[in-house]
Amino acid sequence: SKTIITEKPIYVDIRPWGSMSTIIGHTFLTHKRRPTKCVAGMLLCAILSDTLNLLGPTTTDWDRLMVAVLADIAEVDDIQLLASRQFKAKSRELATLSAVGLVNGDQKSFSYEVNGGFVGDIGFAVVETTDDVVIMDRIMELIPEMVACKKEKKISMLFLAIVNIVKLRSCLLLCGPSEKSLATDCFHGELSHNSFVMDLGKRVSRKQDFIPVISKVLQSGWKRPNDIPRGLSATMELKELGKLEVDPNDPYGNVTRKTPDPPKQTDVVFITTG
Repeated sequence: SKTIITEKPIYVDIRPWGSMSTIIGHTFLTHKRRPTKCVAGMLLCAILSDTLNLLGPTTTDWDRLMVAVLADIAEVDDIQLLASRQFKAKSRELATLSAVGLVNGDQKSFSYEVNGGFVGDIGFAVVETTDDVVIMDRIMELIPEMVACKKEKKISMLFLAIVNIVKLRSCLLLCGPSEKSLATDCFHGELSHNSFVMDLGKRVSRKQDFIPVISKVLQSGWKRPNDIPRGLSATMELKELGKLEVDPNDPYGNVTRKTPDPPKQTDVVFITTG
């Protein structure tokens, strides 16, 4: 069961704000407690990250207010400079990640059970970067990893959105024909790279721009067309895609997928007798 079960009732604080850290900062203030400079700085950076420097579509006035308050406590004079340096540092770190890390790092799963329609789990991963070209150059490395991840987690479909947090634009990686079919009905974006990539335009938020649209299309009765071709996940076994291993030569301890060695070629001599 995917239902959360607890022994006792638990307290849950859910608010339609852009960042969880805005809620935490607000809680400090409502309890008349001043966060330390270090805590205020961490909360400030988290809000800037979650709201894309207050430019993301989920940003609220509460987020803007809390950024101002926390910046004062953390003694941050230039919020724009902080955000810029933070995003560049994040992008440098992403460039060092393996395909496994990029596909699984920020991935969430959504379950659907539409009466008479689609039943299954959909994974949606996001990579936010200031330099999307670096990530896009690894498409042919990322697509097989997405297929392997689908098979390992036994999910029906998997998407990976690459978001440029400076230009506030994104594209969607499609690892199979089912993903392509659903994404076309949802976003109607232009396809490229042999239909492995769809342009999503100004959509940047999984919470607001991606999942609500997918949910609406699925709830309206979307089904996988019978006439679409089989994809890699249907034609390849997981063992063909490799197994996860920690790269012993990587200073960051990245987890990579090692593909099986190809069979060794042997010389065969045929002897015929007359």
